[in-house]
Amino acid sequence: MRKFTMETARKIMANEISVEALLKQYPEYKDEVLHELGEIRKGAAANVVQAIIDRYTASARTANTKISKSGMNEATVNAFLPNIIKARFAVYLLEQLNVAVSANTPAGNVRFNHWDGTILQRLLFRKGFERKPVSLPLFRFFWRFIMDKRILMPLVNKKGIYCFYSKELIKELTMLIGERKCLEIAAGDGTLTRFLNEAGTFCTATDDYSWKHYIDYPAFVEKADAKTALAKYNPEVVLCSWPVPKNPYEKHVFKADSVQLYIVIGTRNPQTTGDFEAYHNAEKFTMELDERLSALIVPPSEDNAVYVFRKKAAGEL
Repeated sequence: MRKFTMETARKIMANEISVEALLKQYPEYKDEVLHELGEIRKGAAANVVQAIIDRYTASARTANTKISKSGMNEATVNAFLPNIIKARFAVYLLEQLNVAVSANTPAGNVRFNHWDGTILQRLLFRKGFERKPVSLPLFRFFWRFIMDKRILMPLVNKKGIYCFYSKELIKELTMLIGERKCLEIAAGDGTLTRFLNEAGTFCTATDDYSWKHYIDYPAFVEKADAKTALAKYNPEVVLCSWPVPKNPYEKHVFKADSVQLYIVIGTRNPQTTGDFEAYHNAEKFTMELDERLSALIVPPSEDNAVYVFRKKAAGEL
């Protein structure tokens, strides 16, 4: 067991020695921490990462308490100080989750470094580019450790991914839809419909397959343009996530007699998503920008928006 002088212990507890210096002085503790973090790669759930941080934090807190109560007793210091060092290593390593290239690197060559890629893969995907419902508390915890947040969406945009859906957003959508017939138009890879179906709310995904050069359409996404799908299914609720700006299909939603509720997940910028001309001309519907739902889109952005259109009662027309 490594022994520490009282002066060294004092400096470490007072954070007077940099983490970089500690890494050089105590490489065996770094190796232990790396081994723990390496477990993430073995297919475990993302909450293992949270468990690692919680364990180191709790261990460091206990060590501080023990050492403080002992009055810097040598035996106690030697027994518990390694826990404080390893806790600092764990936080430091997660804080170093940065990109391997600068912002000036051509987009085709941009890649996350090992830790960035590992954490984001576990948080956002089941495998490959198959998205999963994101735990919002867990995402918020780890998002702060990502140093260059700007390249996440440009990287996944190439796969037709423009946002990630939190578990909390899916829950809210299922409550809004209820037992009503639901249709998703311009569904892309059908992720939103898949999540809703997994949550027990049946929805039919449709797309005209016009983005097949970007998107791998799964079999459950029916090939149909919005007008055809609306006429075929007569849905009471329609969803659309990240509709193309000034698109030709959303206007048909507002003309469909069956539609009572239309939910758009996108942005506040008409140049980025949505047919805002159709939105403002939808005289039979009320339009609400739901700030609470907008905050449940991942990653967070002031530009994120969830619009909820409700058909007016006969007396309101």
